[in-house]
Amino acid sequence: MKKWQEIRNYRRVRNENGQVIANIITIDGIDVEVSEEVFLAYSQMDRQERYQQEQQLVHPQVSLELLSEHEVPIDLYLNEHQISAEENVLNLEEQLENYIKQERLKAAIDSLDGEERQLLQALFFDGFSTRECACQRGVSQRAIIKRRDRILKKLKVFLN
Repeated sequence: MKKWQEIRNYRRVRNENGQVIANIITIDGIDVEVSEEVFLAYSQMDRQERYQQEQQLVHPQVSLELLSEHEVPIDLYLNEHQISAEENVLNLEEQLENYIKQERLKAAIDSLDGEERQLLQALFFDGFSTRECACQRGVSQRAIIKRRDRILKKLKVFLN
């Protein structure tokens, strides 16, 4: 039996053949027999409430009612969660710096010859190991490592 089934306050009573003979909802400790329609509506509302509680654990939400219950000024809460002008400017500056770095890196990679670009592509973008690249090119692994290091030094000089 699941946890929610243990604590629910409604149940169906069945006879030995498995047929429903009564739909019961417990209210304030008293069992009340209800019609099928009322029972279905009540059980659906209960399921919906449990679903919303599960979702709130996964995706917490803050309601105005909850803030007022805990006596948190709404203006204070809203001001804390707004992005300030300084943060906005810093975010824009950071995005601009990243864009400039990307453009410089593209220019640096374009300055390499075709063989060097292919080696970078294989090692850093296609996920090949130095051993695999060495086998493909018919050279030693050490040669690939030296070429990679030489290419990275070129890029470092270009970027600085």
